[in-house]
Amino acid sequence: MKKAIILSVLVFVLVLLASWIWFEQQTPSNEQNLVIARSPEATVAISPVSRASERVTKKPFGIYITQKNSPVQPEKFTGYHTGADFEIFADELKTNVSVKAICSGVLKLKQWASGYGGVVVQSCELASQPVTVIYGHIKLSSISAKVGEKLEVGKILGILGNAYSTETDGERKHLHLGIHKGTAINIRGYVSAKSALSGWLNPCDFVCGK
Repeated sequence: MKKAIILSVLVFVLVLLASWIWFEQQTPSNEQNLVIARSPEATVAISPVSRASERVTKKPFGIYITQKNSPVQPEKFTGYHTGADFEIFADELKTNVSVKAICSGVLKLKQWASGYGGVVVQSCELASQPVTVIYGHIKLSSISAKVGEKLEVGKILGILGNAYSTETDGERKHLHLGIHKGTAINIRGYVSAKSALSGWLNPCDFVCGK
C-alpha cells in the first residue's frame, strides 16, 4: 500500500513537471518579446575596429583633459572628452586600419575639420533615439561613399589617416568615435562643462564589448 502511494505521488510530480516545461516552451519570455519588438537598425551596433575594448587606453568618454594631465603629449585641447579614442596597435602604424560603420544610417557629412583632419558624420538610431555618429581622423580620400548615401552596419567607411599628417590634423593615428544625441550635426571633441556631456552617449556602451 505504501509503495503504491509513493508511486502515485511520483507520477503526479512528473506530470506537473512535464506540464510546466511545456508551458515555458510555449510562452515567450519578456526578453524574447522585447527582441521581437525591436527594429534591427535601431538596436544593432558593431565595433568600428577590431579588438575595440583593448584600444581605449588614453582618452575614454568623459575624461577631463588639460595640457598638464593629458596622457597624450603635447596636448592641444582642454575639456571633457565627448567621445572615445580607439588607439592603434604598434604593428598598425604603417598599415591600413579599416574603420566600419557601427550602425545603419545615412552619411551626413565628410570633410576636413580642425582637430580631426578627415571627419565623417552618420545619422543612426541607437538606444531608441536618433543620434549622429562622428568618426574622426579618417583619410578622406579613402571614403568612397557620398553624402546622402545610406551606410549599412559593418560597411567599411575608409581607413585611418596617417599619423601627424594633414589627414589627422597633426594628431597621432587613432579613431575618435563620438555619438551625439539628436539629428543636429555636432563634431565637438570636447566640451567645457561636464553637464554638457548629457548631450552625448558613451560609445563603449555600444561597441567596446564587440
